Amino acid sequence: MYYNAVADLIERFVNGTAGPLEWDGYTMGTKFEDPFLRSIQDRCRALWIEFPPPSKREYTNEDGLNVLRALVEELRARANK
Repeated sequence: MYYNAVADLIERFVNGTAGPLEWDGYTMGTKFEDPFLRSIQDRCRALWIEFPPPSKREYTNEDGLNVLRALVEELRARANK
């Protein structure tokens, strides 16, 4: 599956090392057949609404980043099953 690849991308995004179009490509362009990966993608896509960013140059606030970190852990756990 793509669990590790998605985890890697989210981790790069959180760490600020994702390419300029990676996040948009993931949240808006990629289509997953796997329902779990779709649910993670949907969560990531709307995170800024639930956890508004402190400035216009950011995607989400620290609570939102913590959600992303937890998603990375969940993806890695599923990948290792």
